Amino acid sequence: MPTRRRAALAGSGIATGRTAAEAVTEAALAARLACDRTEPDLALVFVTADAWETSREVLLRARQVTGARAVVGCSGTGVLTERREEEDGPAAAVLTVADPELVATPFLVEGPADAGAVELLAAQVEPTVAGGGCLIVLPDPSGLSPRTLLDGIGRRLGPVPMLGAVPAGRPVFQLYDTEPRRESLVGVALAGRRPVVGVAQGCMPIGEPYVITRADRNLVLEIGSRRALDVLREAVTATPGGVERVARAGLFAGIAIDAAKSPLGRGDFLVRSLLGVDDATGAVALNEVVRVGQTLQFQIRDAAASREDLEEMLGDVARRLDGRRPRYGCYFNCAGRGRGLFGVRDHDVGVIRERLGPFPLVGFFGNGEFAPVGGRNFLHTYTAVLALFP
Repeated sequence: MPTRRRAALAGSGIATGRTAAEAVTEAALAARLACDRTEPDLALVFVTADAWETSREVLLRARQVTGARAVVGCSGTGVLTERREEEDGPAAAVLTVADPELVATPFLVEGPADAGAVELLAAQVEPTVAGGGCLIVLPDPSGLSPRTLLDGIGRRLGPVPMLGAVPAGRPVFQLYDTEPRRESLVGVALAGRRPVVGVAQGCMPIGEPYVITRADRNLVLEIGSRRALDVLREAVTATPGGVERVARAGLFAGIAIDAAKSPLGRGDFLVRSLLGVDDATGAVALNEVVRVGQTLQFQIRDAAASREDLEEMLGDVARRLDGRRPRYGCYFNCAGRGRGLFGVRDHDVGVIRERLGPFPLVGFFGNGEFAPVGGRNFLHTYTAVLALFP
């Protein structure tokens, strides 16, 4: 008689409490109950930063209650599940997964996420992701060199999707196995289920896309042989309500990932912040090194654009799911979104639930999000990353 294959079980929990230990105990219990009598393979645990002083107790309770073989997590300015978002602490969100198809390899690299960390990380995860899979990375911001990390992993492991976010809060810390960590690279390599990934950058392109014709490192001097500042002003004034929208929210630059694509639309840009402008030279400074030949289009980010972009991303994710139900998922949201941007609680998880239905989801509000766009991994800003395991 054939043996019935064990189904994947997953559950999430979110809670607030008088203490972080109370919150994580309640959240972990809710997540664990969904796995019935099956021991979870993995627990993802996200807490608000006020948990630092009792982080050892928080981690101990998470391990005891979930019984998970691997426990990984970090701090954020807020936490979330499919039920709600909590941006005030003490709060905790926990996901437990018991999945016979999933191979989970937690990893820890002490010290900054630089070139040296790449070799140590690759050695730990290569057996897991050699035939496919993904990485969830939670690197400490101190000493983080995003391009070194992303390019190094690409060279060592190939096109492995890198997902996750930079932990946030004061102080920033990570949770790994039996010890809280700081100034380290923590995460988990996953194989066996291929994630469906969506990236919502929350911006609306304005003006027209032009080729950068003069640049100096992060300074855009000319776009389409015109002063960059003149092109920027033209794009804002030509947009209905552009001046008011920029004053309320923000102005960004989008660098086309595939300059050969035409027309360019949402999701085709790597969105970067503007650091400033120089009236005398007409230069626009970005928080990204640029080069002549890249295509740039300015972007507006506000609540309306962010909601529209999230809806568009979820529509694309639903098409790629093609009727399959997500077993579980992660949502890495920028600390610059949430209640501060939308003016209401639970905005993003409410839209996700409305479009994709209920399923166990966990995440936190961080300081930069990792996800592939156009086949390449990037560190994004003011972005939301959804990773679903169908």
